[in-house]
Amino acid sequence: MKKLLKPANLLFNLLMLLAFFLVGLLFAKWIDAGKGQMLAGGAIVLGYGVLFAGIAFIASFFIAYYAKHRAIVWANVALSVLLVTCFLYFRMQYQKRRQSQSIEQKERPMKPTAPADNEKILALAKVPKITSRPTKKEPGLGFFTPNFHQRPILYFYGNINLEKSVMEHSPTDSIVFKPLEHGGFDIAEAPPWLVPEHMKLDYDLLYFQMVSLGREFVEVVVNTQTRQTAFVNKYDGKVMLWPEFLLKVHSVELPLDSKEKVRARPFEQAGEINTPYAFLRPILIKGDWMQVELWNDDFKKVGKGWIHWRHNENLLISYSLLS
Repeated sequence: MKKLLKPANLLFNLLMLLAFFLVGLLFAKWIDAGKGQMLAGGAIVLGYGVLFAGIAFIASFFIAYYAKHRAIVWANVALSVLLVTCFLYFRMQYQKRRQSQSIEQKERPMKPTAPADNEKILALAKVPKITSRPTKKEPGLGFFTPNFHQRPILYFYGNINLEKSVMEHSPTDSIVFKPLEHGGFDIAEAPPWLVPEHMKLDYDLLYFQMVSLGREFVEVVVNTQTRQTAFVNKYDGKVMLWPEFLLKVHSVELPLDSKEKVRARPFEQAGEINTPYAFLRPILIKGDWMQVELWNDDFKKVGKGWIHWRHNENLLISYSLLS
């Protein structure tokens, strides 16, 4: 037991722990253990380091107990060299990555955001009227709404590499949100081209139409007039596909010129529901069909039925976000 408490043996235990932790990280990098695992990638790589370090640390006690003192001294020298080599390697990789990001940022300089002209943004955005009508444009996949309560800055990204994480990209612009004195949020800074699909911040409403969806990125329409798009971090807000979004709206309507009818069941040959109503409240979506409650002007349910809400990826209905 006294042998294990000798300074050389204690140093050996420590060096085995540190050196093999770095060896574990190198092994994980060599086998691409965290590749394509998004946010879990870092934890997986770290797990390899902890695993290697734990095994080496336990083994070091047995080695120190049975090995000769001279062998332990030489092992400490070798482990020290290994530790320094691994440290230098990781430092070089870090500097190389920083240099690469710096070059990329110079090639794609971030456009400075300007103080937000909220009157202009509100005038161009489709809300505060908070109602949408069917159009011939592509409706996309749904909507993305930023979590400005917890993330005061929403970053926009230009050309992205889907094989790299969000942290390895440099933003090209951003929206800066500011809390108001009596609650709620407003926009402090925003790009001059910002025209979101729906915006009414006094109701905490800010929706961007979603064009494409990846593991970490979401492509959104940032200007509904020019159809300009940008990418945002998927985890900086909430992704809402059309069914989920429509189940959260206040009501939906069939346009006056629509040939669609409220039917008893979700197919074209089903009988029509002729009960008079003021608006429809979505309660269930099944494919291209939506089950709705029929409400009158007094907000009372007067019936229930099904409507055809989408056909060939085109919306057949309008919706109102608020009453």
